[in-house]
Amino acid sequence: MVKHKKILRLTRIALLGATLYVAQISLAFLPNIELVTLLIVVFTKNLGKDGISACFIYVWLNLFSAGFGLWWATYLVVWPLFALLVYKLRKIDSWLIWAVINGGFGLCFGALFALPYIFISPTYALSYWLGGISFDIVHCISNFTAAIVLGKPLDIAMKRVIRNMKNIR
Repeated sequence: MVKHKKILRLTRIALLGATLYVAQISLAFLPNIELVTLLIVVFTKNLGKDGISACFIYVWLNLFSAGFGLWWATYLVVWPLFALLVYKLRKIDSWLIWAVINGGFGLCFGALFALPYIFISPTYALSYWLGGISFDIVHCISNFTAAIVLGKPLDIAMKRVIRNMKNIR
C-alpha cells in the first residue's frame, strides 16, 4: 500500500508539472499572458510541497523543449521560489489577495530576470529591466485578471479532485 501511494504521488507531481508546461505553451502566442502563475498557486495551496516539485518538472520540460540559456537558470530559481512563497502563504483564503500576489509577481518578473545581469553590469541589468517594463505591466494585469476570474473556480475544482483521489485504493 505504501508503494502504491508513492507511485500515485509521483504520478500526480509529473502530471501537475506537465499541466504547467501545457498551460505555458498553449498561450505562448500571447506576450506575457500565462496561467502558470495561477496554477502554481492552486496546486501549491492545495497540495503543498507537491506544487513546488511540479515547478521543477515544469522548468525541466522547458529546458528540454527550448534549450539551455541564462533564462533557464533564472526559471530554475524564480518559479520554485514563487511556489515556496505560495507554500508559506497557503492559508490565505481570499482570492483578491491571491490576485494581488499574482499581479505583483507578474510585475516583478522582469526585474527578477534582470538580476543575473547585475554581475555583468548593474547599468545593463537596469536597462534590461526597464526595456521590458511594458511587458511586465501586461504580465501583472493578466495575472491579476486570471486570478480574479479563474482562481476560485480552479481552487474548488482542485479540492474536488483531491477529495475524489482519496477514494482511489
